[in-house]
Amino acid sequence: MHELFTNAPAHWPKVHIEGLIPSNAPEVRAASHLMFATTVETVFRRSGIQVLEADVLRLTREGVLEIPLRVRAEDGEYDLFFYPIADEKAAAHYVAVHELAQKWGRIRPVFYSTDDLLSIYPENLEPVTRRDRLYIQAALSAPKGQYAMWWAQAPGEQFHYSSTYDLFDRIYREINGLEMRVFALILLELGMIQEEYEFTASTFTDSVVEIPVEGPEGVPMLITFSQHRGVRFHFHMDRTSAEYRDLFLNLFLQRVKLWRKEADLEQVKRLDSPSYTWWRELGKRLRLSTSSSEHAISAVGSVRR
Repeated sequence: MHELFTNAPAHWPKVHIEGLIPSNAPEVRAASHLMFATTVETVFRRSGIQVLEADVLRLTREGVLEIPLRVRAEDGEYDLFFYPIADEKAAAHYVAVHELAQKWGRIRPVFYSTDDLLSIYPENLEPVTRRDRLYIQAALSAPKGQYAMWWAQAPGEQFHYSSTYDLFDRIYREINGLEMRVFALILLELGMIQEEYEFTASTFTDSVVEIPVEGPEGVPMLITFSQHRGVRFHFHMDRTSAEYRDLFLNLFLQRVKLWRKEADLEQVKRLDSPSYTWWRELGKRLRLSTSSSEHAISAVGSVRR
């Protein structure tokens, strides 16, 4: 019987695990994590700490972080990380997670392991987030409601001066002339095509392709694509925070940058596409409406389902 070391609040119940096998084999690690999750749920239930969900994806400024277990205590939510083997690799992972939390927020990490990870000094920190995927899943239908690329969440907010506009602007510049290929990347991740070449201009049956998806953390959104307006993300307005909206767009931007680097497309010269031209014209109209009208635009790219 192992009593696990942790940096959890002192009043939390102790966690003991029996029959833990110290191995990094994938199947053994999976079994150990399942054992940890079921043990924590049993022990914490008696103390009033609620286990929320296991194997959670959390968006951060640096990419998507995988979290083994999330719980809710009296003073808020925590993210639990379990390390069956307390070695330098485990310490490096947890220290990197802790630094990520200190830098960007959104996570509140606590570790459990067979030894005190904070007493192990790792020489190098290993990457803990991923930006090579969007972690989206196709949905059968879009939940009812209003979707938009951006919407004001306080009186006087203006799209043209928002961080969301800046992210969309960087995205449009990054994929200018490559819109078809970038949308094919999305279809590949969704499993709708098997090879990039399967999506071409002749694939279109309608002027606009619309796909309902679920993003990381279960947030519903619509992805639309057309030759005229390119790749656009429309977020469910009632179920998406401004923070999440910007974090997802940042993830997409990082994903595209990584793809361009891997595909050796960073220095390729491209003519301005119809969708990039549309985006620039939209920016001009927004600037004019801001200077000439008292009524600010409350939403952009709005779609009702």
